[in-house]
Amino acid sequence: MRKNNMLPPFAELVTEGCLFFVVKGLVRAFVVDEGKDITTWLTDENDFIGNIRNPGAFKPTFEEQYQALEDSELLVLPYRIVDDMYAQFPEANVLARKLLAIQYHMSQERSILSRIPSAEARYKQFKIGHPTIKSRVPLKFLASYLGMRIETLSRIRKKTKIEGLPQN
Repeated sequence: MRKNNMLPPFAELVTEGCLFFVVKGLVRAFVVDEGKDITTWLTDENDFIGNIRNPGAFKPTFEEQYQALEDSELLVLPYRIVDDMYAQFPEANVLARKLLAIQYHMSQERSILSRIPSAEARYKQFKIGHPTIKSRVPLKFLASYLGMRIETLSRIRKKTKIEGLPQN
């Protein structure tokens, strides 16, 4: 997938839904609310991105879209194949529980990050929690993810640089 390209909607890939595994590159998830693009998720190599199925068939209010921020290689994992693996290989259920726990933890971290009142503290926490992608994400998407304006993020980064702290 080329840099800046969008993944097609899940329904165009597989009707029953799927997850993506990022082999190489950097991908962001985002929603559009009243014409405003809001970055909800950033992930790089060796991680999953996509909607985790809800057994209750709850339909989300916002459909996340996915965009490559770098040239990326993704594996598409249709839920049909995942379900077949669960049936044929019972040990896959143990692996799935562990992966789900990791994804839940990451979701919790995103939730906490979004509630930190100080923009500077959110940026600092992001740098600590995302050392492999902190310098790879364009400012406008990072600002959106952190819930601040680009100008605020630029000011924080400039202040960090002036104070002699590593910017990235």
